[in-house]
Amino acid sequence: MNRVILLSAAGYAALACLRAEGPDIRTLVGRHFIPSGSLQWNRCRVGELLFGHWEQKDGEEVVVSLLAADTVEIHCHGGAVSQNLLLNSLVAEGCQVVKWEDWLAQNSGDAIEKSAKLALSRAKTQRVAMILLDQLQGALHNAIKDVIDQLANQDLQSAATALESLIARIDFGMHLEKGWRVVFIGSPNAGKSSLINALLGYQRSIVLSKPGTTRDVLTATTALEGWPIELIDTAGLRSSNEPLEEAGMRLAVQEASQSDLVLLVSDASQDWTTQQDRWLSQFPNVLVVHNKQDLAGGRGGKRPEGIETVAISAEGLENLCFQIVRRTVGSPPGNGVAIPFTPGQASALGRAYALTDRQKAAEAEKLLIRLLCDENAPIVQNT
Repeated sequence: MNRVILLSAAGYAALACLRAEGPDIRTLVGRHFIPSGSLQWNRCRVGELLFGHWEQKDGEEVVVSLLAADTVEIHCHGGAVSQNLLLNSLVAEGCQVVKWEDWLAQNSGDAIEKSAKLALSRAKTQRVAMILLDQLQGALHNAIKDVIDQLANQDLQSAATALESLIARIDFGMHLEKGWRVVFIGSPNAGKSSLINALLGYQRSIVLSKPGTTRDVLTATTALEGWPIELIDTAGLRSSNEPLEEAGMRLAVQEASQSDLVLLVSDASQDWTTQQDRWLSQFPNVLVVHNKQDLAGGRGGKRPEGIETVAISAEGLENLCFQIVRRTVGSPPGNGVAIPFTPGQASALGRAYALTDRQKAAEAEKLLIRLLCDENAPIVQNT
């Protein structure tokens, strides 16, 4: 069967890449590819690149490479028109279009390698990619294989200790792809939107002097110290009988409840209130930010410990970024450390640990072997 895989990401880019595979693929490509130089396609050797055009001498510019006798890689302009032109030509020749995710799964050694490749394709920062690359190169696979060997030798204590270490890193690993969520709450006009804009380096949130400007939830993703962080701007919290504002405040509380960190932003020129004390105790992970320090002038009364900032001048932002990372990411693992990073891995490791506690080494061993083969396989819980 001849098939074609679009390896490029969705959307527009400078270049696009297609991979065509199959016993007849060299002949099929040759019907549409017109080399510009003296070297002809039928004389091209494995590993060589040819520049030319598609369909006609002044057609779409392409670079074609023969990777193997049955594998061709084609590079063209990154727009949808160029990609579709090549795809449609090959489909008309009988090639089947295969999703890159399916192609990747078929060409992966084991379940963890497959998951790591997929996660790598979605990595938002280089630091995340480097950790996932460690898993792709065998860090997690080898750690699980060591546990399997310990279970096979009935060394339940060593297996349990190793599983505890892996489980302790699950929360970190599960955030690698999605990032960490930081929600800004506080009274209207405390400067939440201004702080987010300052952290982002551009105006994502609308900033006006009128209190209550932000009524919906606004989100923006950035990177702090190389880690993906989603900043969520919410409606100002206050007493109101207006349905729209009440809905905005409910959304704010809901977002804060589901976040990794809540930044309680206060206006340092105003007195600290008992309502702010209630917000401070309402959420488990809260960092107080005393904004508008330039307007404080010794006012504001006694306030809890927090970060002092002036959003409009970026004063205190470096310390704020440091505290955000420390309270969300924490202390990241070193190079080459095994990190579980999918729900399937987390579930299987947790179940295996429970089995070791119940002295069921053989069952735990089978479960982990299945994890290496297919992490999405159902986990049978024996009683």
